[in-house]
Amino acid sequence: MANERPVQLDIPALEVEKLFYLEAKCDPIIPVGDVGTAELNIYCISEGYFEGEKLRGEILKFGADWNYMYPNRYDVMKTRYLLKTDDGAIISISTDGRYLNTLEQDQALDRGEYVDPRNYYFRQHIFFETGAEKYKWLNGVIAFAVMGIKPTGEICYNAYMLK
Repeated sequence: MANERPVQLDIPALEVEKLFYLEAKCDPIIPVGDVGTAELNIYCISEGYFEGEKLRGEILKFGADWNYMYPNRYDVMKTRYLLKTDDGAIISISTDGRYLNTLEQDQALDRGEYVDPRNYYFRQHIFFETGAEKYKWLNGVIAFAVMGIKPTGEICYNAYMLK
């Protein structure tokens, strides 16, 4: 019959696994200015750490966050930086994220006040690249982060992979 739908494929339910908690400090803003569609600000990543059950270590002082700030409070972040595990492996990480908040929340953060990360949207897609045998499994995962900003300015997130 023309109105019958085919049997749908039994697709597995979404499962996630927490990879690590990460906290990054950034150097003062480098304002590039209006690039035609948004204000571009660059934040160099100066240090930090990450820790989880399968990997932990430090963030190397190498990399930055390119933050495109649109007038409608919709920000797009693109980052690239390096992780060094506690056993010496180097992992390149790049992200593509979105940040949605209010002017009042931005002003509170600028004053060093706490703004609950549950009250704004700060998420990113994470890509890993490494040649270290122990961590090559990261090269093939789909990962994302749920993020927040400390009153002292550190960017923090929980990184998850889809199973």
